[in-house]
Amino acid sequence: MGWTADEDWTVSVERHLDPTPLPPAAALTAVWQAVRGLDVGDQQYAALRYLFGTGATETVEAALDGGQLDFPVVLPDSRIMIRVRRGDGRTARQRHGERYRVVQQPRQGRNPGLWTVEDTATGEPVREDGHVLRWGIESSAQSWISRQLARGDYQGKAGHAAAS
Repeated sequence: MGWTADEDWTVSVERHLDPTPLPPAAALTAVWQAVRGLDVGDQQYAALRYLFGTGATETVEAALDGGQLDFPVVLPDSRIMIRVRRGDGRTARQRHGERYRVVQQPRQGRNPGLWTVEDTATGEPVREDGHVLRWGIESSAQSWISRQLARGDYQGKAGHAAAS
């Protein structure tokens, strides 16, 4: 999934701000509100203010070229990490896994209600060779999803659904 300019950033400050998705300017403001009162030295304070306290997103945006910025802050008795990520902070693997959902079909006659995997992007059950995949137990359907994720990991991308 590529980044878009109108996409939220997820920001967090260890022990001070839980991961929160916000528009970029609001995200930096939330970080600044969380860190501006911390006991840091003058140089760190200046760097934090420059990155998070000015309202300008350009510097952080440039640092997010890889999708994530981790900024360590040294406190008198510990270290904390400020993290800024593009999007909602979920990995491509997590998004891909959430694309599928195991569904039990209604009982029909002697059929106890087989299990299928729904592709939430299409709202349709997953098919291979034109046939809906069905399993007798839920864990088998879950295993299919796991295999799709593993295949995506092996191929170096989020994976792909079976042909619909």
